[in-house]
Amino acid sequence: MSDFDNIGKLMHLPLIDIEPGQEITEQEFLVSSAAEAILQVEGRNWVPVIVQEIADYQYQAVSNHFVYAAAKKAQIERVWCIVIDPKPSNIEQAKILTREANPLVNLCTASKDTILAALGYLQSESTSPLKKVDLIKVTDRILESDRETWADFNKLTKLKCGITKENQLDCLKQVFYCKPEPLPPPQPAPERVSIKKANRDQIFERLNYLSINKIDGFDKIDPDQLADTLFTTPKGKWKSLNPILKLDCGVSKNQIQKTLKTVFSL
Repeated sequence: MSDFDNIGKLMHLPLIDIEPGQEITEQEFLVSSAAEAILQVEGRNWVPVIVQEIADYQYQAVSNHFVYAAAKKAQIERVWCIVIDPKPSNIEQAKILTREANPLVNLCTASKDTILAALGYLQSESTSPLKKVDLIKVTDRILESDRETWADFNKLTKLKCGITKENQLDCLKQVFYCKPEPLPPPQPAPERVSIKKANRDQIFERLNYLSINKIDGFDKIDPDQLADTLFTTPKGKWKSLNPILKLDCGVSKNQIQKTLKTVFSL
């Protein structure tokens, strides 16, 4: 029998042919009561166990483990099961749908509504370490941050949003993970242009390039505003780009010497 012959089928399988997928941690009272409920309807489990085929006529429970434990407690000979395609994503989906695992959200890319809803779920737990946290404040601070580059939750503690403790970060792992999306390679830099002779559009084009590609912190500077400042400032006596420091436009000396010199000359 092929591993895939029975995928999607509801099958009445011998319990002896099914291996447990994980240990059941439910209270004995609940398992025993569920076993009694199965016996009261002629030994039929109306909620099937989800299994994967691991060999000919051999299976392993991958979801609805509580039903499997109750069937075993009831000592019935056969149990109703659905055979699943054993791809990890399929098994994960089955566990999420049976509430044996939480859905996980990538904090690097999640929307505001998704982040807020996930935080609300965590806060609703009776022993949640996030009970006193302002969820809207946390969400806003995350959206304002450079979360696209996060590889873990550590930067959250520096956002002054109320999350500072290790147990709070561990709590987030129940529903969040961090996986930065690879950034596309930057477009070729515009050719250098004389800052004394450049028109406003030429200045903006170069500043916008630095901003869009998040080069050396220029994504934190408004390219429109800086272009207006540089274009309207008299530059006839400039002997370097250093006078930009005196314009109080948010550009540092390092940004001038390291970055602006790559797109502007005198």
